[in-house]
Amino acid sequence: MMASGDIDLAPRPRMDVLKALPSSLGIDAVIAMNPENFTYASGVFVLTMRFVRARQAYVVFPASGEPVVIACGIDGPQITEATWIDDVRTYEEFVQQPVDILISTIRDLGLEKGRIGIDFDYLPALTFQTLTQALPGASFIDTSPQLAAIRSVKTRQEIAVLERNAKLTHQAVLAAMESSVAGDTERVIANRIATQIIEHGADTITWISFPCGDAGKQAHGHPSERPVEPGEIIRFDVGGTYGAWASDFARTYSSGAPTAEQRDVYAKLVDIQAEVIGMMKPGIAAQEIFTFCKKKTLERGLPFLLPHIGHSFGIEIHERPLLRPGEEIILEEGMVLNVEPLTSDSQGIMYHVEDLVEITGSGTRILSLGLAPRELPVIGRPISG
Repeated sequence: MMASGDIDLAPRPRMDVLKALPSSLGIDAVIAMNPENFTYASGVFVLTMRFVRARQAYVVFPASGEPVVIACGIDGPQITEATWIDDVRTYEEFVQQPVDILISTIRDLGLEKGRIGIDFDYLPALTFQTLTQALPGASFIDTSPQLAAIRSVKTRQEIAVLERNAKLTHQAVLAAMESSVAGDTERVIANRIATQIIEHGADTITWISFPCGDAGKQAHGHPSERPVEPGEIIRFDVGGTYGAWASDFARTYSSGAPTAEQRDVYAKLVDIQAEVIGMMKPGIAAQEIFTFCKKKTLERGLPFLLPHIGHSFGIEIHERPLLRPGEEIILEEGMVLNVEPLTSDSQGIMYHVEDLVEITGSGTRILSLGLAPRELPVIGRPISG
């Protein structure tokens, strides 16, 4: 097991790219404000930003000059200590509105008549209304896609963190499923996975989807108090939280005595995932990967069920590019993506595997402990993947 001290878990943004973004877009400033963009741009993970929406925070990147951080005063000491940005401004919660400090900062920077980018995918309507009324000479455009594009190409430090998390979560799942048996309730098995994820280094559980038995006909599901019976398919999609980062991992198991159809559907799905990962490399459009996966699934006589078969992964769970139709983003070296095909058997029970891969100069590198074994694993038995 890797210790948390082995790797620097603090977000380390590509500062030169961020600072150059306004000029590259021909605008006067870019404001990063959604939780993921703020975390990346500031280099600080502020836990409450994900849960207390009123505590807005911003990083302002002017085309000329140095960036400014604006945040709630309660988080000021943490941000001041950890950020790479020198100018940190705070507001007093319930006394001052965060948008008012943003407006005064824009004026201080001489940008009250400027063209300013901001995260339209997160900006509250009331905040936007206040901005436009206070700064009638300014114009605002959406720069969420451009910031997402910067985050999509990872540094070596980011890749090391994501690989660590993927391997720790994979180890946790192997331990939990090896100690589970038919007769355990769905909740006992799911809680065992969650406990192992935390014992393997996670701060908490990001989510656990555990559709089992007849609930396996649903894409997502919650564990119940029902005992798992022999011959059932157990499918789960889980993730842990590690500071600003997370993990995202899925596997399919049998509770014992799998049928010939169950073994066949599962083996075909594992083969499809391996073939998809095998064709991924720099220069390929994300939508081509989706099309390839759909083709291989239908060629094997299996239903193709998902609107996407994977996604970029980083500080945000679903980052761009998504492996979906119409996604024209080209894969680049340094991108990290989850590849997660899904299908079902003749009873409508779904099967799912998911692994994290890095796009290298010539292809891919698997960041989990390895792809799932081709033989359908059975709970209570040791496996290697």
